Amino acid sequence: MNQHKQNGFTLIELLIVIGIIGTLAAVLLPRILDTDHAAKQTETEALMLQLSTACKKFETKFGYYPSDDLRYLRKGAGPAWKTDNGQNTGIESLLVMVSQSTKGGTNLSGMRDKMTNTDADKHGAPYPLLDDMTQRMEIADGWNTPMVYFTKLNMKKSQLVVPAVDEAPVRVKARRREDGSYYGAKRFQILSAGRDLTFGTDDDISFPSN
Repeated sequence: MNQHKQNGFTLIELLIVIGIIGTLAAVLLPRILDTDHAAKQTETEALMLQLSTACKKFETKFGYYPSDDLRYLRKGAGPAWKTDNGQNTGIESLLVMVSQSTKGGTNLSGMRDKMTNTDADKHGAPYPLLDDMTQRMEIADGWNTPMVYFTKLNMKKSQLVVPAVDEAPVRVKARRREDGSYYGAKRFQILSAGRDLTFGTDDDISFPSN
């Protein structure tokens, strides 16, 4: 009597296939993740370049770079803003100061998908160049962590940053070179926590980068 051939995989064949798939995943996944992180780093550097251009335009008009503490160096220059809560202040200050007027300001509405409000604070006065937004927003990096902005006047002062909604604030210092000098010491520094989402580690990204 003829025996019917078995259809499908045997248990051994199935285990071999699973083993092959697992090996391929182990080899390819790190490469996929590295490509993803490289793309996020490129995105972060592009955002920093746009913010740097906005800072330079502001400086050309007013004679100083946007502050990192929501204070204009000239008295009476800014609107009546709510008192700050002391968190994410640097990048919030940069965003709001360059969003007040086309004279010296920059329309950053193209960054809306990178704007966040991890400390959930209100601004009290609108951003005219951002459709009168009233939340006090931050600009996030490619990994969605708020970036930090330091001016040359406050480079030595640390800032409190809320990395993500409902997370505790962390204290962040401006990035230094090996010789102890600050990146952007004579102008300003924009800082990202990088792929590990932790400030003060080797993968931090700063502008300027040299």
